[in-house]
Amino acid sequence: MKKISLIFALLIPMLFASCEFDETDLGFPDTVTFSAEGGEKVISGDVTFNFAGIHNYKTGDNGSSSVTTAGTIVNEFEWLKVEYCEYNHGNNGELKIYAKPNTSGKSRHLHIAIYNGPDYQNVKVVQK
Repeated sequence: MKKISLIFALLIPMLFASCEFDETDLGFPDTVTFSAEGGEKVISGDVTFNFAGIHNYKTGDNGSSSVTTAGTIVNEFEWLKVEYCEYNHGNNGELKIYAKPNTSGKSRHLHIAIYNGPDYQNVKVVQK
C-alpha cells in the first residue's frame, strides 16, 4: 500500500506539470465594451467551452464560480458577471456578460478567460 501511495504522490504532480494551456482564437471577440450604464451582452465563439473565468491581471485576483439549481454557472468578480449553461458546455458557445453601472467616472477593465480543453482565449471587457 505504501508503494502505491508513493507512486500516486509522484505521478499526480507530473500530470499537472504536463498540462499546458495555449492561448488561441476560439472565435470570441477580443474586446467587449460597455457604457457607463452597464447592462447585458451575449457573445459567442466558434466552439463550445468548458469554463469562463474572470481575472484582474493587474492585481492577480480572480472571480468565484457557483452553480445555480437550474444548472447555470455564474462567475462574478467586482463589477462583472458571466453566466453560461453547465449542461451543454457554454450554451453552444454563448456567454452572457453583465456589467454593473460605473459611477466612478474612470474607465475600468477585466479579462474573461474562456477555456476549451487546453486552449483558451482572453476577452478584454472595458467599461467607460
